[in-house]
Amino acid sequence: MRYWLRELAGWLLVGVGLWLFYEAYQLCLVHLVISAWPLVVAGIFVFRGGIQLLKVAVAARVCREAQERLYPVSGGERRPWIAERRA
Repeated sequence: MRYWLRELAGWLLVGVGLWLFYEAYQLCLVHLVISAWPLVVAGIFVFRGGIQLLKVAVAARVCREAQERLYPVSGGERRPWIAERRA
């Protein structure tokens, strides 16, 4: 479930970043180029943050699926990476 929250937050940040770029473009259309620069800089950071969250969410999901394929856990089966202590 945490992967979906990260992915949703990533898409939200990507959308906000694109919206900031659009607003900066609208300012450039009315010849307010100097006023558009702060929006462009903020848009770059927000957009890149969203892309990073998407990458992390996808990588975490892929790693979890790979681990489940490598080490399937059934009802009574024990995990191979947990060693028993012998006295």
